[in-house]
Amino acid sequence: MIELIKKNSLLFVGSIIAFILMGAGQSLMGPALPEFQHIFSLSIASASMAVTAQWVGALIGVIALFFGGQHDWTRVAFGLLVVGAALMAFHLSWPLTLLGSLTFGAGYGASLALVNSRLLNAFGKSGPSMVSLVNALFGGGAIVAPLVFIALTRNTDMSFGILAVGLILPLLLSFGFARQRAENKPAEGDNDFKISIPTLLVGASGTAVEACLIGLGPVILTGGRFSDSAAANALSLFFVFFLSGRIALSIIGHRFPAAPMLIGGFIGGALLLACAGGGVYPTLTYPVAGFFIGSIFPNFFVFGSNRMGQGARTGSIIVTAALAGGVAGPLIVGQVVAIMPPLTPFWLIGAYSAFVALCGLRILKKPAILQATSPINK
Repeated sequence: MIELIKKNSLLFVGSIIAFILMGAGQSLMGPALPEFQHIFSLSIASASMAVTAQWVGALIGVIALFFGGQHDWTRVAFGLLVVGAALMAFHLSWPLTLLGSLTFGAGYGASLALVNSRLLNAFGKSGPSMVSLVNALFGGGAIVAPLVFIALTRNTDMSFGILAVGLILPLLLSFGFARQRAENKPAEGDNDFKISIPTLLVGASGTAVEACLIGLGPVILTGGRFSDSAAANALSLFFVFFLSGRIALSIIGHRFPAAPMLIGGFIGGALLLACAGGGVYPTLTYPVAGFFIGSIFPNFFVFGSNRMGQGARTGSIIVTAALAGGVAGPLIVGQVVAIMPPLTPFWLIGAYSAFVALCGLRILKKPAILQATSPINK
């Protein structure tokens, strides 16, 4: 392991820095929305478009990679992260800030696919462990960023400015990635690929719930007369439980079928969100829901692969569906948050989670799907 790290030192260090800052950039969007609302004199619905733009950008980034062939786009992906963060820091105008969120999202989506693939190729049998490490650090960045944002007195230009400067380092390191890259082998196995729309809808729904809770959770709390600091702390705690759910899944995931755990993630999240919407310690029940929500995507990935086949296109379709849910969720919920009674948007998200779980119970009747087990990492 040590020899592999030395051999791939630039890739190892650059990936860690990039994923920490990517996690920070994603989690900053929630507490930054009220500031954008104030700076540009926006409604809550308009400000929430920044969250939607980030997910739209991620979707564009993944689709672009699908059609990008074998060319290495890592430097471009990291460059998009830098440019996107800088545009959000400058506050030149609301359209340019939205463009910054879109650009950052495109870099995030592309980097997620590119860096994980590079690590798997470069580290061989140790590849999955490396992927687990950087994805865990992504969660660490997401936990710390809202707290730093509060320490900087909710200064969005400084917060996103620091993010942009920090992302320059992995961009520079990426110029050394090419000589460390393992050779890619042609993908095989597409002959067995078969799209399952119900399966993709389940996965898209899970990411929609995740995106709403990350991007709009603090807005819902502040609308329920909680302070900005309390909302930011709740978001950080949400990421703590979110990461804890992923870690727990890495320990028990291979012992249980993916399908029941997928449904369990929706049910557990729905119950806790019902409590949050009812005013039952929402700054605690909302974060704890992250434990269950965090398990949905990994279980969906294995569940979807088992249902649709192990072809080369399966992963791209699964990620595309997940990102599509991330785009649609905040876009829809963000339009109704302002007109709903305080905290009741949590009820709306929880009710939808319960509905998906109820529909998904039919899937458990298929024995082939029950044989799928959960992956270690995203």
